[in-house]
Amino acid sequence: MTATAAAAPPRMLNPYAKAAQNAANMGRQSQQRISNQHKRKYKLCSSNNNKRKKGDQLTLLGGVAFEAKRDCGVCKARFLATFIEGCRVPNRAHHPLCIKNTKTRGKGELSELQKVTLEDNKRYKELVRPITDAEKGSSRNLPGDLGEAFFAPRITKMSATTTTTVNAHGNINNDLTSSYFCAAVTKLVEDEGFAKKQKDKRAPLAIVAFADEVADKVIRQKRTSEFFHQSTVEVPDCEEACDNPHYHSIVGQKLMLVDWERSHGLQIPCPDATCQGHLSNDRTNYSKNKTLFPIFDLNGAPTWCIIMTMVCTNCRRQFDANDGEVLVNLPDYAANTYPVDTTYAFPNFASHLSRNTTDVFASLILTYGNGEMCSKLLYNCINRSYLCRLKSYYSKAKEKKELNANATIKECVPKDGCCVKAYPPLGDTIRDMFDEASSSKTNPWRISD
Repeated sequence: MTATAAAAPPRMLNPYAKAAQNAANMGRQSQQRISNQHKRKYKLCSSNNNKRKKGDQLTLLGGVAFEAKRDCGVCKARFLATFIEGCRVPNRAHHPLCIKNTKTRGKGELSELQKVTLEDNKRYKELVRPITDAEKGSSRNLPGDLGEAFFAPRITKMSATTTTTVNAHGNINNDLTSSYFCAAVTKLVEDEGFAKKQKDKRAPLAIVAFADEVADKVIRQKRTSEFFHQSTVEVPDCEEACDNPHYHSIVGQKLMLVDWERSHGLQIPCPDATCQGHLSNDRTNYSKNKTLFPIFDLNGAPTWCIIMTMVCTNCRRQFDANDGEVLVNLPDYAANTYPVDTTYAFPNFASHLSRNTTDVFASLILTYGNGEMCSKLLYNCINRSYLCRLKSYYSKAKEKKELNANATIKECVPKDGCCVKAYPPLGDTIRDMFDEASSSKTNPWRISD
């Protein structure tokens, strides 16, 4: 039996000995305890004089509520003056949070909106205050005529009809006759500022001037039913037209307003099949950009259109009133007033072809595929229309010269760049139109082949 080694004496631990804070065996809880002690020391050293005391009222943010005797300099001085002799009370306004402040009434710094609200409350209190005994039965607030003008029967004023005259100074009276439109168009055409603004437009200057006058005097004043027949107004002829070559060049041309709510009172559904909204009017293409949309025809000069832009109340998509997707959703009696077939009312072309024109070209394109010939037919119609205007103007000028040898005859306007500024589409564009129409979904059956 071997002797066992003597047991080592147990090591005594000093409970007051401080271990190193960065020892490898320091636990997580002790680290948090040390950091909390540092935070507590920093709080005790902070210079926060407005510390919470017992009995203080707390705010919603955890601070100490305002107390007049402690935080208001005037109230504090008055409180000290009650038991301290010679304590001076400052001559200034109370603290904005003090109830004795006459402007804020203890509500703090007031914004401009709050000041206006307080003034409005004063006026309201003055209006609803009860009347005094001295005001009862008083006639102080009654009108001078004791209400006779208020209770008198109202007489409807009849608008007097004015005649069309142009005075010696060139001012035009406000009457919408053919002579008025002739004088108004001539005045705008001769205006250099107006001509400079509209020089880049596709429509002739005289047509833009006529559309400007119609938009101002007819459309904005809601008199379309008096002047527009099936949404179209024709430039009227008058005796003064032969003295105004610009106006004489557009006599007989048509201006069309495509606005289905104004002309027919229709509420058009959104063309998108997945949308349940309806289209509402936004603005016209002429109201902002002074732009007119041409419809070319075999009858001569194109028809110029003022197109209403419509916005869906649900999906907020925009559509023009002459798009095929909009026209196909209209009743036939309304859609037929727009002289373009719904299949050929393309939104991505700068012009449209009239219904009679596409009916004639359909057989030519289908048989020969000759788009250039169709384009030349449109060009020849515009040229022949200008020649007719030219002959009419100079024949009238010749008659005037025979009656008065001293009469001055103005030259007729040139064709290219003045009387005609927008030209029909070329052969390639016409073929593209018919190719797109052959697979369009805007036909009456809404089925594409």
